[in-house]
Amino acid sequence: MIAVAEPPLEFVPRGRQSSAEHPGPHDQPLARHQLPTTEHLLLQRLQNVNISSGGLEDSPSSGGQESWTIRELYDDYEAAEERAARRRQLIERTKRCGPKAAAATQLTSLPQSLLHPQVERGREEPMCDYVVNNEEELYVHRNTVVWTQGFNDDDDDHENGVYKRMCFTSDSPVRFACFLNRSFVRGRLAQLKAAVQSQDDQLTAICVMDQDALRVYCNDGEDFLANLDFPVSQVWQTKHGLLLEKDSSNALISHLSIPMPRLFSMSHPLHEACPVVLKTATSSTGYMTEPEFSVVFTTEDSDLVLLYDAKFFKHFVARLRKVTPEEVNYVGQQQQELSQTLLGPRSQMGGNSYSFSSTKQTGATPKAGNASFLGRNNTTAGLGNLSKFGLSQSQSFSGVLGQSNRASLGTPLSQLQSSISQQSMSVKDMRKMTHVKPAKPIEPEMCLEHIWTENTYGTQREFCEMATRAFIHTDLVGQTFLCYLLARSCRLQMVRLTGYGSSEVQLSTLAATLAAKDAVGLSRMHMIAVLDPSGSLILYTGTVLISKVHITPLLAPMATTTAATAVKTPAANHSGSSSFVEVRRSSLLPTKAPADLAAFDEELHMLSPIAPQAVSYTQRQAHNVCKSLRDPAGNRLTLVYATGRMLRIALPLLNDTRLLTRCVATLRQVLSPAQFLHFVIRWYSARNPPGSRDYSIEQEWQLFRCTLLALMGLTAAPDVEAGEGYDGRCATPPLNAHFGGVGTANATGSGDGSNCSSNSTLGAQDEPKKRRKYNDCEDYTDDDWEFLLLQTTLAPCGADGHSYSVNISAPLFQMIPAIFFSLHLLYEDLKLDAVFYAALPYLATFLHQLAIDMQLDSYVLHYILDFPELCNRTGRQSLLGAEHGAMMLHQELLRVPAPSVFAQLEHIVVGEEEVMPYSFVECVNERSRNLLQLVSLVVHGQERLKHWWQLLEIPEAVQSNYPRRAKRSITADAPRCHQMLELLLAMRLTRRDIERFPAAVHLIVAEALEEARLSPPMGCSMATYELILRPELAAHAQLPFLDTTTSTSTGQPHCGRVYKEDSLSARCPPSGGAESAESTEQLRHDDMDNMDTKLLRLRFPDDMRVEEVRRLLNSSEPVVIEVQQAPGTSDHEFIEEQEKQLFALCSRTMTLPLGRGMFTLRTMMPRPSDSLAMPKLCLVGREPLKGTTIEMQQIEFPANMQMWPSFHNGVATGLKISPQAQDIDSNWIVYNKPKTQANNSLEHAGFLMALGLNGHLKTLSFMSVYKYLVKCDEMTNVGLLLGISAAHRGTMDTKTTKLLSVHLEALLPATAMELDIPQSTQVAALMGIGLLYQGSAKRHIAEVLLQEIGRPPGPEMENSVERESYAMTAGLSLGLVTLGQGESPAGLRDLQLPDTLHYYMVGGVKRPISGSQKEKYRLASFQVREGDSVNIDVTAPGATLALGLMFFGSGNAAIAEWMQPPDSRYLLDMVRPDFLLLRTIARGLILWQDIRPDSEWFHAQFPASLRVHLRLPTRDEGSNGEDGDVDYEAITQAYCNIMAGAAFCIGLKYAGTEDMVAFATLRAVIKEFLGYPGTPMGECAGRTTVESCLMVLLISISLVFAGSGNCEILRIIRYLRSRVGPQYPHITYGSHMAIHMSLGLLFLGAGRFTIAKTPESIAALVCAFFPKFPIHSNDNRYHLQALRHLYVLAVEPRLFLPRDIDTHQLCLANISVLEVGATELRRLPIAPCILPVLSSLQRVVVDDENYWPVCFDRSRNWHQLEKALEMSAPIDIKKRTGCLSHLEDPDRLKSMLAQTLTMEQSICWQIDMNDLQQFASERMIKQFLSRCLATKGTDLSYPELVKRHQMMLLFYNAVVKDRMHLLPVYLTLYDHVTKSMLNNIDVWQLKLIDAYLSRSQESEHPLISVELIQMLQELFKQAMEDSTRELCLPLREFLSRKRLEPSYVTTVSGPDLQRAFCVINYYNLLPNMLSGVDLSAGTVNYMRILYEFRQLNLGAHTIFGLLKILQSLQTTEVVTLDEAALLAYTMATQ
Repeated sequence: MIAVAEPPLEFVPRGRQSSAEHPGPHDQPLARHQLPTTEHLLLQRLQNVNISSGGLEDSPSSGGQESWTIRELYDDYEAAEERAARRRQLIERTKRCGPKAAAATQLTSLPQSLLHPQVERGREEPMCDYVVNNEEELYVHRNTVVWTQGFNDDDDDHENGVYKRMCFTSDSPVRFACFLNRSFVRGRLAQLKAAVQSQDDQLTAICVMDQDALRVYCNDGEDFLANLDFPVSQVWQTKHGLLLEKDSSNALISHLSIPMPRLFSMSHPLHEACPVVLKTATSSTGYMTEPEFSVVFTTEDSDLVLLYDAKFFKHFVARLRKVTPEEVNYVGQQQQELSQTLLGPRSQMGGNSYSFSSTKQTGATPKAGNASFLGRNNTTAGLGNLSKFGLSQSQSFSGVLGQSNRASLGTPLSQLQSSISQQSMSVKDMRKMTHVKPAKPIEPEMCLEHIWTENTYGTQREFCEMATRAFIHTDLVGQTFLCYLLARSCRLQMVRLTGYGSSEVQLSTLAATLAAKDAVGLSRMHMIAVLDPSGSLILYTGTVLISKVHITPLLAPMATTTAATAVKTPAANHSGSSSFVEVRRSSLLPTKAPADLAAFDEELHMLSPIAPQAVSYTQRQAHNVCKSLRDPAGNRLTLVYATGRMLRIALPLLNDTRLLTRCVATLRQVLSPAQFLHFVIRWYSARNPPGSRDYSIEQEWQLFRCTLLALMGLTAAPDVEAGEGYDGRCATPPLNAHFGGVGTANATGSGDGSNCSSNSTLGAQDEPKKRRKYNDCEDYTDDDWEFLLLQTTLAPCGADGHSYSVNISAPLFQMIPAIFFSLHLLYEDLKLDAVFYAALPYLATFLHQLAIDMQLDSYVLHYILDFPELCNRTGRQSLLGAEHGAMMLHQELLRVPAPSVFAQLEHIVVGEEEVMPYSFVECVNERSRNLLQLVSLVVHGQERLKHWWQLLEIPEAVQSNYPRRAKRSITADAPRCHQMLELLLAMRLTRRDIERFPAAVHLIVAEALEEARLSPPMGCSMATYELILRPELAAHAQLPFLDTTTSTSTGQPHCGRVYKEDSLSARCPPSGGAESAESTEQLRHDDMDNMDTKLLRLRFPDDMRVEEVRRLLNSSEPVVIEVQQAPGTSDHEFIEEQEKQLFALCSRTMTLPLGRGMFTLRTMMPRPSDSLAMPKLCLVGREPLKGTTIEMQQIEFPANMQMWPSFHNGVATGLKISPQAQDIDSNWIVYNKPKTQANNSLEHAGFLMALGLNGHLKTLSFMSVYKYLVKCDEMTNVGLLLGISAAHRGTMDTKTTKLLSVHLEALLPATAMELDIPQSTQVAALMGIGLLYQGSAKRHIAEVLLQEIGRPPGPEMENSVERESYAMTAGLSLGLVTLGQGESPAGLRDLQLPDTLHYYMVGGVKRPISGSQKEKYRLASFQVREGDSVNIDVTAPGATLALGLMFFGSGNAAIAEWMQPPDSRYLLDMVRPDFLLLRTIARGLILWQDIRPDSEWFHAQFPASLRVHLRLPTRDEGSNGEDGDVDYEAITQAYCNIMAGAAFCIGLKYAGTEDMVAFATLRAVIKEFLGYPGTPMGECAGRTTVESCLMVLLISISLVFAGSGNCEILRIIRYLRSRVGPQYPHITYGSHMAIHMSLGLLFLGAGRFTIAKTPESIAALVCAFFPKFPIHSNDNRYHLQALRHLYVLAVEPRLFLPRDIDTHQLCLANISVLEVGATELRRLPIAPCILPVLSSLQRVVVDDENYWPVCFDRSRNWHQLEKALEMSAPIDIKKRTGCLSHLEDPDRLKSMLAQTLTMEQSICWQIDMNDLQQFASERMIKQFLSRCLATKGTDLSYPELVKRHQMMLLFYNAVVKDRMHLLPVYLTLYDHVTKSMLNNIDVWQLKLIDAYLSRSQESEHPLISVELIQMLQELFKQAMEDSTRELCLPLREFLSRKRLEPSYVTTVSGPDLQRAFCVINYYNLLPNMLSGVDLSAGTVNYMRILYEFRQLNLGAHTIFGLLKILQSLQTTEVVTLDEAALLAYTMATQ
């Protein structure tokens, strides 16, 4: 009989109160009354029908639609570790295949256990150490669901336990609610993400099902809604999602008896419910249709399903798994055959109307009612809503059906009508239904595979019944059972499962049966609570009865009392077996007479004013019977009584302390299941007798010890003196000073001490004085305890201190050696964990006594060394003799000396080979094995890992039922310190665990970790780097999982979070509060307010270039007009003059947005609620002096001059939005649409294009696109088409293709309607096609584009304006489609692309038109007269570039030959000079590899034969005959163009490389061109040519330096930009466009981006910087202005951005790169800087003396770098100790002293505190200095000064050498040495360190401060030698006797004894050591003694100790003798 753990509480579901207060659903009565009344009535009736009997799980008859479930919220700390480990594996796995692939491939094989770590059962905490953390309850009442979390604590009247409550209300009554597991709610990707995140995943979810829908609510606010298309009778949760069971009454369509599937599976709330396939025992496969089958049980963490077959009255078990494709096909065929046979005879179908039993929507559901009864059919409008119409049965439906039937024979409808026949529907709806496309069947996802049927042999038919409850139970010895309860016959059937949780699960054929009225499984306690038919509660584990539970009466005051007059009364006792008698305290205590019943009634009066009726006894008895159990959670469950009253009880756990946990786990390793259960039953009952409450640790241990001894048959009385000696003499006092009231001083002879509560000393057998009434049991007295303990355990033995005989028949008698040995191993293991030191004395005392009884001398000595006070105990308590030994098993374990883990560690360090391997038992001494392995790895390497230990297994033990641990492996060829890391990770040890190691081992491990810290392994997991204390590398390990949400750079610091800087952080960190008034005034609203970033400041710290760029690009303020009014000009003329100046300036202002878009590219992460402000494009001027505004009113200017500039302005604003911005979806885009028209729509058009370029238009909904296009606004269409194509670049997306085709005649069929589409929209669509099909070489597209290059002008007015632009774009598109493919695509061979393009390039006779539009172009144009040859002025530019792109990088000499510039004057006349520019570019693209940046290659591009004519003759020389006809103009123009083309090639090839050779070449050419004006060369070439070529040169040099912010180029740009006004007529809008684009390129994306080098990027650059710039702002003749923005597609982030991990601030650091093929590192400019192209690099290293080195290597952790660059994320680096950052200390002078100290090799003895202040910036240093070492103003005594000095030394060393983490080791060692009372563990630490350091020279330990440790060792040796001198007599006694006699021991004081044994351990002395030495013969001197000692094989250390003892003896003896006599004397005394 056991007691419950705490008084039972009246149970009221917490939700009941909430739902009572809840208003409930809001009814809409009006809506109903609008229906016809008959339907209304029926509707009401239908709604009030409760369809299923079992709809609510257990609705109590009284409660009216109320139900609830409770589950436990459990924080399993161990499992959290598991999860962390799994997460690590996952990250590793993801990393191996790269983040992208991880999402795709790994998810399918994602281990299911990842998110639901199944509690690994082999943990060292087997069944306790477990606290019920919390509970959550889901309560359903009619329409309301209440989800609460927290305990139901009624301690005080308000709810203090509940801390979370959520209510959900649905419109119809809730029929089912349950908790869900996470994997159901999460998709695969989310699962991966959750698994990787470091914080534990807290998602919980519930599922609520009402009449027609299934809703899922998660606690993170997400919710899902799934409509149900059939009446569901029950919902089941499994590992693979939900199973929905259809109402069986509706599973058949009655008249046809077509079976419909009955069980559906749902794997995610948004997935469809699919029918489940059933594979029966006979292997027939089909849908589960039989109404006889019903599901009995599933569980969320398993795939087993228990079903019941009503036909054969049997249960069977099936496994739920994914279906195989074969099964899907097979089932599909079955269904088709079925439907064909049914649809055959249809003639009689017409007029009959079939009647139905069911009035609900039977089969008429979109999902389960069509062609194959499972079709998906979402177009049936009326069907799903049948329940919404009132379905009256008044009018017959047959007529309608008859007609529609003939019309649609064979459509899904023909099967449907049978199911609808009786239900009314309007004809209109019917008509809709007839046009249904035949639907595809829903494919099943899950299959139930039959694996077991129950054996009901011998049971009569009428006794067979369906189980009412089932659960899976794992018992305490690891066996798993499937239990199901047959309630009617009161049986609990238990079927043994083997291999549970794996795919090979098997069930035994025979089931065990327990008698049970009800039963629930307590999974966490591994027990079953069974309510037996008599009504008492019994606990079982497996089939073994553990104990009956004694339910104490209710203690809480009844609910009716008010708080003021709460009268405590014993409430009714609910144990079914006894009546209302007040329960006895314990069956062991003398009983008190039962209280009279009448008295009880009188007590009840106090509660209620109404007198009770006299109740007859029997009736009351009946009320008091427990009827059922429910809601098990953790160790709690609810008892339900016949009256409907409920009690919640908590069962006691197996034990409370960690020590006992470990002991019980140890027993589980060695005992067989039967023996172990025997022990558990005895222990559980002894631990929790009725009336017991909290034990102290000592009491619990005593109880455990007595139980175990009794079971081993050694029931001896505990010695009274022994107990007293233990308490009084113990140097390490027990944990709790009053052990059951025994003070250390007060130890009465009678035994267990003075009682705390009543202060009276009791005799051992006295009864406690105060017998309490039960009702105030809050204060138990300790004497009850003493009494109880003595009664239960001591009395049978008698307390007179004699030894007792041994009970041989005791159950554990034979196992004594195994139990003793395993507990000894546990004892040794506990020594290795500082946490358990306090528990050692208990185990030692117990084991010592056993060792004495078994006469194991080595063990006795072993324990005495640890606890010298045990010397006093020598008496045997049980007479174990040799004859007993012979009967025991496993005695061989005790034949070897006592194993000692520290001794074994010493053997390993010293390297002794011939020692016994140390025994390792799983779950007992894992830690010992781990430390032995770690130390042997550090000292001897991997070869000897297994040499010093061996696995010990006892074959028939419980443990064999549990799965084995996984094997560990480490890489063989890694450096030792890296192997060490792998081993630590395999052992799942963290830095905190290592700190709990014994100091010596900690030091050895820490040294190896320190080595790994200096040379860390690359590309490892986070945990690895946390072990070696490299937080920055741990942060890098997280980089591949960087999410856009994590790198929010809106600049607002999150509350409570550290403000971390990133690439967009403002220079001044944001203030915490709201923006203050003055800061808003500082904003200039020029759209560049966020550009003053910390990053730009770090990159350009010394000048104002960023400020200057901002000034140059500001287009939102009036320009200053500085025109002086010349004397004599009229005011009118002056105003005109000003306006002309303004007009000139406007052409500059209008191009500024292009540059601004580049400068601010991707610098913003808008929040979904922000609307973007567009800066206005300001085209007015301002006079500087008067400040008057000047506008253009007097002069003529084009009306729509602002059109394209406004578009560009919109683009610039849109480009600010980063591609990583979240929530940029349709709604946000439409929300940002301007409300008013005019220019805003132009800007919005540009904005749309920008969003597309950054990839955001993928989310634009189809409807929004339609709404935009339907307005037919030219600019919007251009922006939208280009944006969408850019977003879907290279995807060949069909939707986008259709969209573009509408705007391109050539892609429409010939018969298509003619649309009037503006030319610019057509051009945009052409470019869109090129982008969409980029690189695809699709034949049809290529053919059309080729055709379009030569498209003639049409007959009416088509294609007669801006034809050049159209043809050019067609060429560029063709180039993109065939990019770099050359002639390789076979599909394009017959198109002869190169030939046709060559013909378009050089001209020839027109060829006939092919393609869909050929009819249209039969007639020549009425407008443009072209003649018979092709017009190369139109076609050549496009064709030239198309060839260049098509053969990009191919090196095709033949094609390149076509592009060769003409080398004779005659040929030169054939080509337009500006075409030479394009040909040069095309030639460069083809011969990509040959381009070089030097001037030699550059000048070689111009033919040498023409170069002679470049030097123009002056007038004086006159014209010679031969040169008379030289066309100087043609040659100079050709020269300019070819040079510009060559420059453009260099710009493209070296884009973003900052190549200095290219810079020199291009700068020289720019200088040359700038000098042309005014020279003959300039005169010949013409200003326009020179200007346009100069622009190309400028763009080229900016491309090379993209993103670098080069100051010299900025100066050139600033000069060129200043050329404004009437005096520069050749400086057009296009010039300014090029100048500002160059400026933008230099500072691309605020210096964060550069240009990529991929073929796609180069092509995008060619499109964007096409070298023909517009003349005025509306000029799109040669090139559509919108295409200028395509440069965005070539942008690439390659910014290496270091950030200090401690301060979270960006910093400067030196970095170097190793290029592919290079041997040495190349130093880059100081980071942050742009890295070279990644494909050219092998390694990137941070090699800065101020920071710890970080390396990214291509083969190891390259993906981390790639991801960081891609996200422009900062890369964390860690500062070295004593260093300052480059910003604080650029010359490294300030930190000079600190650096000198860190480099110092020698140890400083005298330390100045101020030196340490240098390091105050480091973690923990200031605190340690101020708390521990700052002693100003206090007088210290000498010992205190010494101590402070030593601490200072240790601390100084740790700080200066950057080893703060070693400080704990130093301080622990210091503590070991300076303790006033040394113990054995301290001695071992120093012995181990001694051994470790003496293995090798000092120089071999550079990473630990050997001198400091030697200082500590010296102190210790000194102390030992002092002790040896003082205690030589006890030591002599020890050496010369077999053991110290207690009589002698009593003469030595406790501390002395302790010291003596420390010396014995230190020198490895043994008792009786010198008995073998015989010095009687011969002379006696030192040599002789040494010789004799060597004979004994003693070590030098031991001999030294012996000599010390002998010397000391000599000085202590009274007589002074010479040495010889002394020795003779000492030997004689022996």
